Amino acid sequence: MNQATALFAHALNMLLLAPATTIRVILPAVLWVLGAAAVAGVMAEDALHAMHGAMNDSTPPPMDQLLVLLACGIAGILGYALMAVLWHRYVLLDRDAPHAVLRPGMAIYWGYIWRAIVLGFAQFLAAIPIGLAMMLVSGLTGSSTAALMLIGLVAGVAFLWVALRLSLVLPAAALGRVMPIRESWQATAALAGPLWALAVLLAVVNTLLGVISGVLLPDDPGVRLLLDSTLYIIEGLVFVSVLSTLYGHLIEGRALS
Repeated sequence: MNQATALFAHALNMLLLAPATTIRVILPAVLWVLGAAAVAGVMAEDALHAMHGAMNDSTPPPMDQLLVLLACGIAGILGYALMAVLWHRYVLLDRDAPHAVLRPGMAIYWGYIWRAIVLGFAQFLAAIPIGLAMMLVSGLTGSSTAALMLIGLVAGVAFLWVALRLSLVLPAAALGRVMPIRESWQATAALAGPLWALAVLLAVVNTLLGVISGVLLPDDPGVRLLLDSTLYIIEGLVFVSVLSTLYGHLIEGRALS
């Protein structure tokens, strides 16, 4: 548990020690993500209402709005990827290097996207046995609300643990290095136990942000999308910072102090 809290604290310290610097580093990506959300809120309002069940009739939203929503969703995902690449490079490269060195080229950016797709497929395959096991446990324990919540939490922690074991390929890709998924699994083997506790800490963060989303966000779908996107940025940035910490500690031999 000490190693898990040290990793988590180091990741948060990097984000919070100089918040102005953190914002400056990721600002292009944040503007990209929130811009995509704002465009969707303005140009695809009916489609957003339909997604949130706010339409009083069964009339489907216009096709052009669905296409706008799809395009904005893809743009938002690409913006999140840019945020991850920018933060990985800022943390793992020389922070005093020229601005042009820290900014990724298109080859690195699209290489990161490709590695993220491959990793996503690997995590999907890993999620299948996790899901089947949780379904079996659910059948044995009944369908009470408390049991389902506990099963969902356990499944989420298990999925985060797998993600932590496999995802060192992402900071490697942000640095222009191709790391096989097997190498990430082997590199994290020494911390396989502490990573369970780290996955629990990340699950707590995700749960808290989910509670905020469910309780505080407004009913208007456009505004809700903007605020949800902001919460997703925070959630994603914490995970990205944890990956940067793991990569620096396990691959580059950096201390956590």
